[in-house]
Amino acid sequence: MRIGVIIGIIIGIIILIMVAAWAVGYFGSSASETIKPEGAVMGKALIVYDPGLSGGTKTVAGYMAEDLKAKGYEVKLAGVRSNEASDPSGYNILIVGSPTYGAKPTGPITSYLENLKSPGNITAGVYALAGRDTQDSNLVMAEMLQNKSIPVKVSVKYGNSAFGASADRSQYSDFISQLLA
Repeated sequence: MRIGVIIGIIIGIIILIMVAAWAVGYFGSSASETIKPEGAVMGKALIVYDPGLSGGTKTVAGYMAEDLKAKGYEVKLAGVRSNEASDPSGYNILIVGSPTYGAKPTGPITSYLENLKSPGNITAGVYALAGRDTQDSNLVMAEMLQNKSIPVKVSVKYGNSAFGASADRSQYSDFISQLLA
């Protein structure tokens, strides 16, 4: 009887953790915010991300947004489930980021890219937080955009874990520099 109670408590804790992780990912992917530069606006960028379970992809999106802001861009940071993510028209730059689960981008990012309408003259970049060396979900995202005639100038996979972003911001700044070059 005692072992059954202990097993029940352990299962309950595991379920609670899973529900909390799902809620963080779901509600985090519905948020959006606009970041404006101090001076004149040089262009507009839309960064669409799925925060995943750890929020690492959102952290990277924030680093990239700050770098774009410093370069004079007005940036819309948009979770993949937000209304703001659905329409990339009016933006010069589109960046899409996803954690890698099962060697692919997340389901919400895949659906977003499948339903995305080509906005015309836009430059795109994609990034992924990846699990293994052979899991290149950034290439999957780049191919999906290119199949919609959206040119992808930069496609990068960061790290070997979908569960966190590196604190080395220079690599994200390099991504932005390549995208704007």
